Amino acid sequence: MYHGPATEGSEDGMAEPMKVPYEETAEEYKARIADLFEQERVPGARRLIDEALQRYPDDPGLRAWKKALAPPEVRIGGARDKDRTPEFHWLDAHGFQYKGQWVAVLGDRLLGHSPDYGKLNAYLDELPAEEFPPLVVYIQDR
Repeated sequence: MYHGPATEGSEDGMAEPMKVPYEETAEEYKARIADLFEQERVPGARRLIDEALQRYPDDPGLRAWKKALAPPEVRIGGARDKDRTPEFHWLDAHGFQYKGQWVAVLGDRLLGHSPDYGKLNAYLDELPAEEFPPLVVYIQDR
């Protein structure tokens, strides 16, 4: 049953409910999107984000949700696809000598090693930049 304001005299003599447009705020949209996300209903959250951005295209929070819940982008090619065969060959031949340590290998040469990842990373930051980043792996003690 409707319990709100009504208009006078419809054709059948019954009052009709007044249709009052409701404008959802950007904050309300964000709260609903967060609820959908917490319920792992990502497709619904994506649809709601698109609806919200039609009304509030410049809202930074909505734009952040759009970016965070965007489907992953697959990229093929480029520097990330470097062939690491030389590094794996080096690890097969020499890795056993560095058990319990982090090693940084580029091509067929060892750039550095340490049992502490932070120290190795700091050392690598001091080296001249290479075209490709080194392969950094932990060699198990076994």
